[in-house]
Amino acid sequence: MDARYIAVLEIGSSKVKGAVARVDSDGNATLVATHEVKTLNCVRHGRVQNVQEVAARVEEVLRRLENDQAVAPRKIRRLRVALGGRSVCSVHTAVDVRLPAESEITATTIERLKSDAVTDLPADRSVIAVLPRSFNVDGAEVSKIVGMFGRNIHSEMTVILAAPDNRTNLDRVRMASTDIEGDVAVERIYVPRQLALARMALTPSEQQLGVALVDLGAETTTISIHRGGALQTLVTLPMGGRNITRDIAIGLSITEEQAEYIKIAQASAIPDPQNDTAAGETREINSYAQARAGEIIANVIHRIEQAGFKVADLPAGIVLTGRASRMRRMAELFETQTKMKVRIAPADNSVRPGTTGADPVDSLDIMALAAWPVFDNESDLTDIPAVDDPAIDDHNEYEQPFDDPRIAGNTRGRRGRDIDDSELLSDDPDDDDYYSNRRHGEDKKKKKVKTPRRHDNFTGDIDDDGDTDGDTDDNGSRFGSMRRFISKIGRGIIGTQGPDDIDE
Repeated sequence: MDARYIAVLEIGSSKVKGAVARVDSDGNATLVATHEVKTLNCVRHGRVQNVQEVAARVEEVLRRLENDQAVAPRKIRRLRVALGGRSVCSVHTAVDVRLPAESEITATTIERLKSDAVTDLPADRSVIAVLPRSFNVDGAEVSKIVGMFGRNIHSEMTVILAAPDNRTNLDRVRMASTDIEGDVAVERIYVPRQLALARMALTPSEQQLGVALVDLGAETTTISIHRGGALQTLVTLPMGGRNITRDIAIGLSITEEQAEYIKIAQASAIPDPQNDTAAGETREINSYAQARAGEIIANVIHRIEQAGFKVADLPAGIVLTGRASRMRRMAELFETQTKMKVRIAPADNSVRPGTTGADPVDSLDIMALAAWPVFDNESDLTDIPAVDDPAIDDHNEYEQPFDDPRIAGNTRGRRGRDIDDSELLSDDPDDDDYYSNRRHGEDKKKKKVKTPRRHDNFTGDIDDDGDTDGDTDDNGSRFGSMRRFISKIGRGIIGTQGPDDIDE
């Protein structure tokens, strides 16, 4: 049995990223392959806009993963796909259930509570997840109710919602794996992005005390507040690191690509007096970066206050994730404006970067997807067939006809170069034209050799010269001589019929 592998895909506003991780014997995962392709305006604010362009980039990422030395010749059969983007938010609901008599509370009871929690929600929003916040059984608040007995149950729920097209356009993106039988659709498991990030970036104590997880993406900033061990609220802002890049591009009259490079290499969220005295352009770059970063932070503070939380309610402070959080001194600017302690979250040890060289901070999103629990032990990749597997024998070129398209594909793969159909035909020793080309040489190019039409009552063989006597040809072809030689051996040594007798 092959090892278990996990395959993940993140479709973001700046790039499409994919990764494959191998599950170790200790239950942890190690990245064995990571690949990414940039997106340009086909994904906006974390939502798929141009389905065809995104599908092309997804296909490229999957192709690179399957061709990676650590993955090949396995094929991807299942993907964990991140689900997020603009319009993702949460609402608070309360559910009351009165049982006919005192009964045991089971997992089925919890599912009934979750189902009741979404009955009165807006029809123009799709439900991503339903998360319990607290339970009350017969007037007593409890944390775990499965296994208890009671009659009156009250539950507070956090429901994560999004616009339907967040999921609909993802469903439309073609995700397929190239197999020997052709393209095979890849099974998808949608994972709520913010829940996966919180599970990896936040410690249990932080979630219990109170913490705000701020994910600074390219075009979105998502805030999720956790307290009492549960998600309290979630909101997505349509602004991110690309806003800073555009301000620099407009201010310096350069392209976005150049501005992105400058932002990473030079920009600082808090101006450094020592560096600013070196060049006036550095001061200008930092002024653009600080102004836009300050605006993003001001909106984060406003959303936290709107949710009813103060600084004292979140003693664990703010945890930053996302590539935009890596801008120089961004965490310091957050601390200055929010008056809260701030840290940048790396990936935990449940997923290791391995030999891929993945940065534990920049790659936290795909590592979080790889760590998301799926309640089966199946691998997301196909197993490598054993040597004696009948499936391999079915593709043996010595046992299959030469016109089998699968064999042609295997032959091209072994030669390591592209071969067109004409080359395959002229290279086939079982083809009459092969010997005709060898025999006639340059004369073949000057005149066309006609082959007699075979009639229904014809029982003889056609020689290389077009005769039907089955003996020899005018030119003494190599094929005819070889047949006579083999025939003599068959009669003289083996004592049985030679090829001539068999043919006749």
